[in-house]
Order: sequence, then C-alpha cells, then structure tokens
Amino acid sequence: MAKIGIGTWSGKINVRLAKGEVQFTIGEDANGDYKIDVKLPGALKSAKIKFMNLVEEPDGKTISGEGTISVLPGRKLTGAFTFEADTFTGEIKAPVVGKIQITDGKRIG
Repeated sequence: MAKIGIGTWSGKINVRLAKGEVQFTIGEDANGDYKIDVKLPGALKSAKIKFMNLVEEPDGKTISGEGTISVLPGRKLTGAFTFEADTFTGEIKAPVVGKIQITDGKRIG
C-alpha cells in the first residue's frame, strides 16, 4: 500500500513566535515508518521538531502522531496533516502555544 503525503510540502503558520512559511519533508525510515522533517520560520527557525508514533488514519488521507520540540523540553505535541492531491491542511497542538493551524499547504517537491 502506498504511503500518503510522501514528498516536500509548504504551508503557512501565523503564531506569536513564528509567522511565515513552514516546510515539511515526509518520507519513510529504514523500517518503512513515516518520518517528517520540519523547517520553521521566524523565532522558531532553530527549533527542532521530532515526530514519533506517526500513523495513517483510517480515512486514508491523514497522517497523525506525537512529537517534541526543542524549545519546550519534556513537553509533548500532537499533529495531524490531511492531504488532498497536491494540497494539505495541518494542525499542531503544542503546550503553551496551543493550536497552530497550517494553511495554504501545497506540494513543492
């Protein structure tokens, strides 16, 4: 079964610490599990996000999972990304910040 969302994607976020373009590269690790690399804008540019427990939801369009972000050590975040052809929407829920909506998502590679 083909994995959804494989490729490089771009979207926009607008939160207090970071406004602008966010990039996601979605692929598979050596075990065939999803892996996501994220590049954030603004004050969060140097922050590192690590996603784990990524699963494809039963709808066949959404990848969801948990993660951590280096600027909030020891705190968990959750995320979900829903794909439709070459577009996507996403949401990350982070402690302190709350919901981060990802809008205008599109495939860029």
